[in-house]
Amino acid sequence: MSECLIRYDGVPSYSVSIMEFKHEHVIHETQYFADAFGAPEWRTKLAEPMPGRTITRA
Repeated sequence: MSECLIRYDGVPSYSVSIMEFKHEHVIHETQYFADAFGAPEWRTKLAEPMPGRTITRA
């Protein structure tokens, strides 16, 4: 599994890839993409920012 922040036309998007391996080869991959979004007020109180990131409000 990998998690990435990618930019498309300068706009950041989050990507998660889940890969299934057989021997040394990827035999199946599923990717999920999401635009960055702010957390609602009730959730920012429960969250801690990851190093190098800030929590934005929705």
